[in-house]
Amino acid sequence: MTRIVSKLGIAAALTLGMLSTAAAQRTTAPTKKVSVTKEVPGEVVTVHDTITVTRVDTVTTTVFRRDTLTLTGPTITRWDTVSVMTTPGYLDRGNGLYFGLGAGSYYPSGGLGGGQIPGYAFQANLGVDPAGSPLGLRLTAGLARPDEAQSTAALGGRPSVVNFTGDLKLRTPFFRGTRFPSFSLYAVGGVASVMYKDLVMEDENKNIVAPDHKWHDSFGWNAGGGAALSLGHKRDLFLEVRAINFMKTGMENGHQLPVILGINWY
Repeated sequence: MTRIVSKLGIAAALTLGMLSTAAAQRTTAPTKKVSVTKEVPGEVVTVHDTITVTRVDTVTTTVFRRDTLTLTGPTITRWDTVSVMTTPGYLDRGNGLYFGLGAGSYYPSGGLGGGQIPGYAFQANLGVDPAGSPLGLRLTAGLARPDEAQSTAALGGRPSVVNFTGDLKLRTPFFRGTRFPSFSLYAVGGVASVMYKDLVMEDENKNIVAPDHKWHDSFGWNAGGGAALSLGHKRDLFLEVRAINFMKTGMENGHQLPVILGINWY
């Protein structure tokens, strides 16, 4: 009877231990020592029971989160615009080969000033202004008709002077754009060949030398400058002033100053 009671006590103790372990949710490996006292005095029975309980709890949690970014305020739209400016065809600046005609006044001086007074002149130009380059070439032919001075009118007919020049031309553009016509300044200079008839000249001592009514020729140089204004359709209006000098043996140098207004066609 005593042994049965002891076993029941042991079973009850084990059950309570298991319940305690489950409530704490942990793994234990207890070693319990149970003392059972018999009815017989002085006798003690010791029972060693080892119970191992293993519990594995695995919890897997998947969390999904959505982040939403909300922008408030005005909407800004930026446009990248490329503007191409084109020059109307009628305002294109003339370049390349050109031909020009002009007319104006003619002023003699130096060895010509004693026998002639101002008159008129005509001019023709043939040249080339390369595109993108300020330097060009020009050939010019001019006819001048100065009037006779009153003191020398009886010496012959009205003089004629023909000038041929070969020049370098240097252009400097200003105010170029689509709103305004093209305006430029230029300089010319080079060699000159002069042919003349009935021209009254002065010698080195300022004495008047009567003409022989024949054609004569001399060489010299010329230099000057002018301004050009684009008229559109590859036409330029120009105004220029040049000094044309020539020399003749025994005579004072002859100075000519034609002032010409004309048009060049490219």
